[in-house]
Amino acid sequence: MKDFSYLIKNFFTHKDFLVSADKMMGTMFTPLHFVFSAIVLAIVITGAILLSKKKEKIKTVFIILWALCVALEVTKIIWESVSGKEVRFETGGILPLYPCSIYMYAMPFAIWGNDLLKKCGCGYVCTLGLLGATINFFYPATILSNYSCISFAGFHTFFYHGTMLFTCLTMLISGYHNYKGAKKWFELLLPSIFSLIVSIPANIVNFSPINSDYMFFKANSFFMPAIFGGTSDIVSTIIIYILYIVVPALFYLPSFISNKIKKQ
Repeated sequence: MKDFSYLIKNFFTHKDFLVSADKMMGTMFTPLHFVFSAIVLAIVITGAILLSKKKEKIKTVFIILWALCVALEVTKIIWESVSGKEVRFETGGILPLYPCSIYMYAMPFAIWGNDLLKKCGCGYVCTLGLLGATINFFYPATILSNYSCISFAGFHTFFYHGTMLFTCLTMLISGYHNYKGAKKWFELLLPSIFSLIVSIPANIVNFSPINSDYMFFKANSFFMPAIFGGTSDIVSTIIIYILYIVVPALFYLPSFISNKIKKQ
């Protein structure tokens, strides 16, 4: 087992040149991973509670974190492309077209958008963004199966998904956004708008000769094969589209129903 100094020395080393995960500290479900994630989670929750008490600073903090996430995403893509054994741009998996990538596109509207666009941006962050960030924060298998949490790749995934959790918690605790605003049926669809927009380039790539699985529409990656095993690409794509619309709407459905009952 490599010691902590190995992790520091190889912080920016590509997985192609690292020892196997079972010989590194801080990989998936190791003691260092648990300690590291617990510390980050404590910072996220504490930070969200403290910031929620200073509402005049919320937008400024959101802008800074969004800018850092975008800059780090670009840096990660370049790093992944040039630091491995082969210098190449892997279009099949490196493009920012995943469910959590939508955070970068939705946040400007959550920060600067008018009422409707702000609801779309915040709606993504507090529904699909919350689910995606939670899954990737507590189960970062795609990264920690090859890297330690003490690495550039590990730092990026915890910072990015930790920022998503922090943003969502701050919005909900401070009242920046809530799940009570859906009074008309079309407002149930607002949280899925950015997912549907990003799905267009995602599926252009998915069904091109590149043949990828962005936004998991083909259900060929992560834990999806266990659920959709044997399903054709077209059928799985239709099902995933339905889920991208229905799941975010469920967060607002209780309030929507309550508003309808009160109106009657």
